[in-house]
Amino acid sequence: MSDKKTFKHSGDLGDIIWSLPTVRAAGGGILYLDPKGGEDEPLVNWAGGLFTHTKMNKSTIDSAISFLEYQEYIDEVKYWEGEEVDYNLDEFRMHIRFNNLADSHLAAFGFPLEERDEAWLKVPSSLINDLDRDVVFARSCRYHGNYSFWETIDRDLVAKAFFMGFEEEYEFFKYTYPHMKDVPRQAVEDILQMARVIEGCDLFVGNQGLPHCIAEGLKKPMVNEVYRPYPGAVFQREEAKYI
Repeated sequence: MSDKKTFKHSGDLGDIIWSLPTVRAAGGGILYLDPKGGEDEPLVNWAGGLFTHTKMNKSTIDSAISFLEYQEYIDEVKYWEGEEVDYNLDEFRMHIRFNNLADSHLAAFGFPLEERDEAWLKVPSSLINDLDRDVVFARSCRYHGNYSFWETIDRDLVAKAFFMGFEEEYEFFKYTYPHMKDVPRQAVEDILQMARVIEGCDLFVGNQGLPHCIAEGLKKPMVNEVYRPYPGAVFQREEAKYI
């Protein structure tokens, strides 16, 4: 019988990233991800009618496995099929902190909040994007908080930027901000490639979403558009600016 600690999560991919300082603080082990997205989890299934591209299912799990298993504190990622676990990470929902969800996970299990102050993600190597640009723009169709920032953003920064996100997010971004029409989009095959591209850039600019979670976990210099009704991704550090 394995003596490795076990963890389970049913949240979106972003929630998984926010949970990883807790997994590391607990000593790491086997991470179970729920392919039903919390359908049978009372802490999660209230949101069963909601859908996002990062909602947990087999496809999103598969896209994240290589990235998650590269983290030294994760021995293996498995589909959750009802196994008993040592840490039900979904319990973070009972300890919501309105600054960032990494703190909510840590608080749920009594770990020091300082566990999220140092980078908790790593990649095999950085990856220069196909576009030879060094600023990441990422803006999902949710969690908007500062329209005018993007409208008035420095044009020299725009000239150095590429967009990372789903095709419809990219089209909506260009529709909302016509001056961004020449910002190219960088497609990625999976979460590991996304993380390597983000690691290879000098600056991340975006709202709350999976690319932002990864940029924070890597502790990249960033400008973050805060969703003020629920500012769940604010970290006080020198290289992070919130607008």
